[in-house]
Amino acid sequence: MNILLADDHALFRDGLAHWLKQLETSVNIQFAINWQSLADQVIQPFDLILIDLHMPGMKGAASVSVIHEMPNHSPILVVSANQQPDTIHACFQAGASGYICKTASGKEILVAAAEIIGGGKYIPEEYKLHNDTMSPNLSTKQLLLLSYLAKGASNKVIADSMFLSEGTIKQYVSELLRILDVDNRTQAGIKAKKILGIE
Repeated sequence: MNILLADDHALFRDGLAHWLKQLETSVNIQFAINWQSLADQVIQPFDLILIDLHMPGMKGAASVSVIHEMPNHSPILVVSANQQPDTIHACFQAGASGYICKTASGKEILVAAAEIIGGGKYIPEEYKLHNDTMSPNLSTKQLLLLSYLAKGASNKVIADSMFLSEGTIKQYVSELLRILDVDNRTQAGIKAKKILGIE
């Protein structure tokens, strides 16, 4: 069994690795400590990828979407300190198979990991309780666009990064403002940080 554990906090990462080794006698765990090391390793398939939303270089749920769209289709379990229902919802929309808070016990994380490795999903109670008040469903492209709005990027910067014209980005931003029910980019940026789980 091959697992990729992506977290930049060594103490938490080592503790979680200890628990994950109880899943099977032959568990091979590889580590990533930032977005770049995660992106470099996900070209190979894993039985499970555990991702912290707040590693250096991460764009919250938008980064989860990028990993989910990789050809190997490795299942993703987000392990985060963020308990915001909107962020949990965005991660599921981005393709995560599960979401668990870092305050969970080692046994709970093992249950979540085993469920996902077995082909299921792990849905936290916070999500179940608030599922009727979630933010709107967003596409992969919209999640990525949100990550740029969260940083206050201009249309030109976004267009260059997404390899699209400024006119197209302007249309996408306008549509996103409507979907988010906000009046301007500043409000959209604030809401984007909440949805994506970007600090």
